Amino acid sequence: MKVAIAGATGMVGRKFAELLIGHPHYEIAMLVGFRSAGASLGRAWDEKEANLYTHYGQDFWRKSRCPEELRDRQVQSFNALLEDGTVDIVFSAIPPNAWHMERQLLQAGLTVFSNSPYGRFDEENPLVVAEVNGEDLAGRQFIKNPNCVTSGLALILAPVRACYGVEAVSVVTFQSLTGKGDAKYPRDLVVGNIYPLHESDENVEEYITKEIRKIFKEEIPISVSCHRVYVQEGHFVDVKIKTSRRIKSEDDVAELFRTFNPLGSLSLPSSPEAPLFVISEAGRPRPRQDFLHSRGMAVAVGGISTKDDVFDLRLRYVVNNLVRGAAGGAILNSELVMQKRN
Repeated sequence: MKVAIAGATGMVGRKFAELLIGHPHYEIAMLVGFRSAGASLGRAWDEKEANLYTHYGQDFWRKSRCPEELRDRQVQSFNALLEDGTVDIVFSAIPPNAWHMERQLLQAGLTVFSNSPYGRFDEENPLVVAEVNGEDLAGRQFIKNPNCVTSGLALILAPVRACYGVEAVSVVTFQSLTGKGDAKYPRDLVVGNIYPLHESDENVEEYITKEIRKIFKEEIPISVSCHRVYVQEGHFVDVKIKTSRRIKSEDDVAELFRTFNPLGSLSLPSSPEAPLFVISEAGRPRPRQDFLHSRGMAVAVGGISTKDDVFDLRLRYVVNNLVRGAAGGAILNSELVMQKRN
């Protein structure tokens, strides 16, 4: 199937390009950009990575490389995509302020898998983490994947909720700089620092709360506190849960996570061996060591404990914010849709 990446030169768009190279079912037919239209993908890619490398520090930032197969491909305009007529699917990394472009894609009859926050809370648009509420994909043309933190949190809560019930959740995030995309923070906010996102112009705390409730179709009481930290990729999240039923042991929870694999029998190209990778080592997971399990599609879980005076279960996880939390999550949703259609 021929696919297009809309917003292909942005950080999530670049990750879509990386992940779709050599995909067994998809051919990248169009790379669509806005200010970069007319340039080669390689040129736009290198310029953006060089800007981040210079801004955040050459001893810190690891530049990603444009896939050689796409390096000389020309970035095309949005109008060219609307007029093309051969593309079957669009993977959208369109920025929120260009939301009207997604509406135009839908009006043109295209199926859109979108990472953009636009429309996530509209009732008619499913918000999907494939292993958790994949049934919501049926018959839809416009499918959203949630915020990167939510993508990992939903995978954690799904088996806990099914086995023990969930009464309340506390979430504290330490989110990497790539969660901001190519937009750059002032260095004094993040270098050697922690930047609280509460009451900033980033509505991440509100997004996570609303997204979890929409995915599970339940008004789960949830407290969220978000922070940006000087880490390039991989969000670290501390979670505490009050359950409805008594948890037998920490080992039971670890086994519950290890065996949680609703899509295991489907052999989807982007599906990890298991969506939750359990780590027993003290001091883990950590973003640098644990952001690439199953090519970034598995969420690393550790610190599982039932020893807390307030909550029944506490744990921490690392989610790859660009793969499982963005481009990879959207691609997995698309694979599940296409398999059901066939």
